[in-house]
Amino acid sequence: MARNIESYYQTFDPAKLFERIFYRDGYVLQGRELNDAQEMAAHRLKQIADAILADGDIIRDAQITVNEKTGEVQAQSGAVYLNGAVRGVAPATFTIPTTGTIAVGIRMRETVVSEMDDPSLRNPAQGVDGEGEPGAWRLKVETFWSYDGDGTTGDFFPVHVVDNGVVRAKEQPPALDSFNALLARYDRDSTGGGSYIASGMIVQRAEDGATQIYTVSEGRCRVNGVGVELPTSRRLAYAATPDLRRIDTEVHAAQGGTSERVLVAHGPIHSVESLRVSIEKTVELVHGSYTGCSDTLPDTSVRSVEKVWQGDTIYEAGTDYVKNGDKIDWAPGGAEPAPGSTYHATIRAIVAQTPGNLDADGFDVANAVPGSDILVTYQQALPRLDRLCITADGVFTWLQGIAAEASPKAPPVPDTMLALATVAQTWRPERPVTSDGVRVVPFSDIKALNRRVDYLAQEVARQRLEADVTTRENGARVGLFVDPLLNDDMRDQGIEQTAAIIDGELTLPIAATAFMLSADVQQPIARSFTPKVCLAQTLRTGDMRVNPYSAFDPMPARVTLKPAVDRWTETQTQWTSAETRYFNRTRDGYYHVVVGREYSTSNELLAQTSEDLEYLRPIEVSFRIEGFGPGEELRQVTFDGIPVEARALA
Repeated sequence: MARNIESYYQTFDPAKLFERIFYRDGYVLQGRELNDAQEMAAHRLKQIADAILADGDIIRDAQITVNEKTGEVQAQSGAVYLNGAVRGVAPATFTIPTTGTIAVGIRMRETVVSEMDDPSLRNPAQGVDGEGEPGAWRLKVETFWSYDGDGTTGDFFPVHVVDNGVVRAKEQPPALDSFNALLARYDRDSTGGGSYIASGMIVQRAEDGATQIYTVSEGRCRVNGVGVELPTSRRLAYAATPDLRRIDTEVHAAQGGTSERVLVAHGPIHSVESLRVSIEKTVELVHGSYTGCSDTLPDTSVRSVEKVWQGDTIYEAGTDYVKNGDKIDWAPGGAEPAPGSTYHATIRAIVAQTPGNLDADGFDVANAVPGSDILVTYQQALPRLDRLCITADGVFTWLQGIAAEASPKAPPVPDTMLALATVAQTWRPERPVTSDGVRVVPFSDIKALNRRVDYLAQEVARQRLEADVTTRENGARVGLFVDPLLNDDMRDQGIEQTAAIIDGELTLPIAATAFMLSADVQQPIARSFTPKVCLAQTLRTGDMRVNPYSAFDPMPARVTLKPAVDRWTETQTQWTSAETRYFNRTRDGYYHVVVGREYSTSNELLAQTSEDLEYLRPIEVSFRIEGFGPGEELRQVTFDGIPVEARALA
C-alpha cells in the first residue's frame, strides 16, 4: 500500500511472489526492506484470515436496534473482522432513513501519525546522540459505526441490513464464514435440504390497519443450511391484494318491503359495480298542450305503468293511453286529461341504488317490488393461500398461491427459502394463520412416537389373535357347538379323552411303547451285498520291528458294555393325538408303519421345557471283560461303585 509520506518507501507486490527478505551482513539496512517485511507478514496473515472469515463477520456482540418509526439506531460495541484483522468498535447512536433497504456497518479510517502529532514518537533513549530525534511514523486505524450513503469518509464494511426500519435477521456471533459454509453443506446433506425451524418462529395475526399485520416470535432456524436467528419478535406489514373475478349481472328475486337483505352467490364481495332494483312510485305529470300528445316520465327505465288518474277519474290502459318506452302516449283517442292539467301515474321502474350495509356476503336494498329482479354486478375476491417465508439472508418474503373459489392452491417454496406459515386469505374478518413450517423433532418426541408405534403393533397383534380365535371358534354361535378338529383346544379337558385328532379328522388312538432292539436280534444285520474291490494295494515293501526291545506296558483288560449308550424319549401328553400322529404316515387310511422308499417328517411344537434328570431310568446292562494275561486273577467287579457279580465264560 503506497502512502504519500516523506522518506517512506514500500514496494511489496504480491504478484512478484516474494516470500522472504534475506538481510546480508556488510550491506546497508534499508527502511524499505523493513516496510516490505511488515507488508509481507500482513499479507500472509490476511490470506489465512480471509479463508476463515469474511469482511463484516461479527466475532462478538456488535448488534443494533432500530426504532421503526424514527429510524434511530442504537449500536453496541463489539468485535468485527475487517480487512484482515479483528477490530473493535465503540457503541454509537445515529439515525437512518425508515424507508427502503439500508446497509448499516463499520467505517474504517486510516491516519498517519508523525512526531509532530504525537511527541512520544521521538527517540526516548537517554544519553545517546539520537535522543529526542524523530523516527518512524505510525499508521492509525479508526473504526466507527455508520451507514451506507451518510457521506462520511473511510472504507465502509456492511454488517447489518435494515428493511423499512426493521433489522434483517442474521446468524448470531461468532460468524465464521468458512466454517458456516461447511456446516451449511453438512446440514443440507444430512437433513435433505437444510431448511427447518429449530425453535420459536411462531407466526400470529395482529390487528389490521391499512395493511395486514403479522408478528413473528423470536427463535432460530436454518435456511438452506445457513443459520438465521431472531433475537426479538418481528412485526410484519403485508399489503395483500386479492385476485378479482367479475360477476356480471347476477339476478336475485325480490321479496319486497322497505328493506331486505340480499346474499350474493359468489362471495366474498370486494366491490359492487352496479345495483339495479325495480321499485314502484307515484309521479306527477303535466299533460301536453294538445290532445293525443305523449307525456315523458321522469325515469327512463320504466317497466310498466300501473295506474293513471286525475282526481276521481281513472284512465284505462290500452283504451285511453298506452306505454311507449318512457312515455305515456294518449294517441288511442279515449278519455284523457285536459291539455296543461296535472295528473298522477303509478309506475314501476328499474333504478340504481347504493348497497346498504355492504359486507363480504351481501347488502341491503330498499323498496324493491315483490317478485321483481334485483340485478347486481360486483367483483368477487377469490380465496387464496399465501405463505410467509424467510431466506438465508433473513429477509421475510411473501409467496402468493393460485386463487380459486373452491380449492385454492398453496405456492411451492423454493429450496432457498423456509416456509414459516400459511395464511388463508378469505378476505373476511376471520383469516386463519397456520404455522406449518418444518420443525426439528426433539428426541423425547421421537421416543414417545416409538412407544406409540410399539403400542399400536401390540394392539394389532392382539386384534389378530382375537380375530383368529373368532375364526377358529366360529362353531360356538347361536347356541351350537362345532369343533373344526384343528387341534385339541376345544376338547373337554375335565374328562378322559380316548380319541385322537389327526389332520382335521377324529379317529381312534394308537397306544405305543418304545423298546430297544428286539431280543431276537443278536447283532446288527445289514442287507445282502457282494464285495467289490474299488481300491487295492497289491505291492508291499520290506518290514521292520517298531519296538524291537518290547519296551511297553501291558495292555489293560477291555470292558465292553451292552448297551454302551442309552437313548430314549419320554412323551408326556394328555391326549392320544401325539402318539397316533406318529403312526399316521400312509395314504390308505390304515394306521401302520410302512418300510419303503417314501419318508415324511412332521414336527408340531406346542410348548417346550427342559430340566435336568434326577435319576437315569433303570435298564439291564451286560458286560464282557477280556484281555487278562497269564496268571492274572479277577477278584472284584464294580459298576459306578456298586459291586456286581461276574460270571466266568469259557
